[in-house]
Amino acid sequence: MRDAISSRGAGGAALALTLGLLAGCAVFEPSAQAPAPAPAGALFDETEILALTPDAAGAAALQEAARAGGYRLRRTRALTGLDLILLSFDLPAGVTGPEAIEALEAAVNVATVGVNHAYALQQSGGGAALDYADALLGWPAGGCAAAMPIGLIDTAVDPAAPPLAEVSVVSRSFVDGAEAPARHGTEVASVLADPRRLRGATLYSAAVAAPAGTGGRAGVDTLMLALDWLAAEGVRLVNVSLAGPYNKLLDQAMSRAQDRGLVVVAAVGNDGRAAEPLYPAAFDRAIAVTAVDADGRIYRNAVRGAHVDVAAPGVDVRVAAQGDAHAARFVTGTSFAAPFVTARLAADPAFAAAGGGVAAARAVIAATARDLGPAGADDTFGAGLLSAAGVCDPTLN
Repeated sequence: MRDAISSRGAGGAALALTLGLLAGCAVFEPSAQAPAPAPAGALFDETEILALTPDAAGAAALQEAARAGGYRLRRTRALTGLDLILLSFDLPAGVTGPEAIEALEAAVNVATVGVNHAYALQQSGGGAALDYADALLGWPAGGCAAAMPIGLIDTAVDPAAPPLAEVSVVSRSFVDGAEAPARHGTEVASVLADPRRLRGATLYSAAVAAPAGTGGRAGVDTLMLALDWLAAEGVRLVNVSLAGPYNKLLDQAMSRAQDRGLVVVAAVGNDGRAAEPLYPAAFDRAIAVTAVDADGRIYRNAVRGAHVDVAAPGVDVRVAAQGDAHAARFVTGTSFAAPFVTARLAADPAFAAAGGGVAAARAVIAATARDLGPAGADDTFGAGLLSAAGVCDPTLN
């Protein structure tokens, strides 16, 4: 710590003067998981440093300390749904992200500081296959009535897409350029809320990625803003088909979201069997979903690990082509496995009536899944293949 501060001269010394300013206040404890370092190119914005504080006093103290250290404040945003304050600063010239994290957290001990990691959509090229998914899962013929509203953190959704004709879509964009409907979010929403599967759904669409400008990536700040909005709107079930490195800011936001009853269902990612776990799926606070094909074989690019909870169809999944109810595309990736799990939970009236929750969701999924691979839960399939058999009585809703 002394080396990191002294390397910035007077600015570092000024930061050190505020050490312990808020001593005695609660400090966020990161997840017990030990993530690997983020790979090169994993940052959404290399010039930015982000911070979360629990209250206005912490935010004011951090701004004062940062100003003394040569950091320029970009913006401050109140995350009222998560009871947090998000601050963004420009990194001073010559200061690295790790140096900034160490110095600012030492200056204000209630602050959680981190770089702005990037999270990418988990889609790959698809081929042509039969429309097998609902039969593989045992989905009730005629579909189920949605028992709870659903959040979707992705690209913007086209509410005019044929499978979404009966869906009430509430949209909000959290990044410039993400307002226009995009294929990825629309297709994930179509898997999630197709009336053959889920009827009368209300979908809260949080657009965090703008494919034209960012290559389908989202910053961790936009993920937190989306979680905050969904929490404030009372949404308790959220689908995320983005994945990236561990970030302790996202860890804290996920912890607050869980405290408020949110269940986050997340794609494990498409980086392959040798990859380190990707987040948010790798958080204990999320339901991590991998992908299989029509024969129950694992998707070759799916990430493996002890965090995997369940498998669902994600190879050559049929979706309606955007703007054409009669044409179809076949899509592949863990992005398209996650919404089957989200839809199964949203269709379950018993789960909704019990108030949801991550532990309850994991228990329901594990108790009904069909074992795949070695006997018992494993790092490839988790508890096994998702089952929707008997999740609802279509004649009653």
